[in-house]
Amino acid sequence: MILAVGWLGLSFIKIKLHDNIVNKEVWELEAKADNLEHSNSMLEKFLSYMTNPSFLERQARLKLNYKAPGEEVVFVYTDNSANISSSSQDFKNENIPNPVKWWYYLMEE
Repeated sequence: MILAVGWLGLSFIKIKLHDNIVNKEVWELEAKADNLEHSNSMLEKFLSYMTNPSFLERQARLKLNYKAPGEEVVFVYTDNSANISSSSQDFKNENIPNPVKWWYYLMEE
């Protein structure tokens, strides 16, 4: 009788341990499936964005220099040489203390 109860107790413990292992694997697989579903939805959104005609036109304009029929393109160039020469003239003045020169140098750029 004691052997039967002991055998049943050990069998119960063995089954519970196996059940815990299986439940852990199920939980890990469900988490992996959720991650894959999230990744899949993100890829679908990315694909729909990439196939959007406005995105394709923008990429063609930026990378291939595409110009629509009847459209005029204007380039705007900024001239930074005037700003550089005026800031370099400030440092040529020897009467300005060195910490003040550093202050101008760090704050203007």
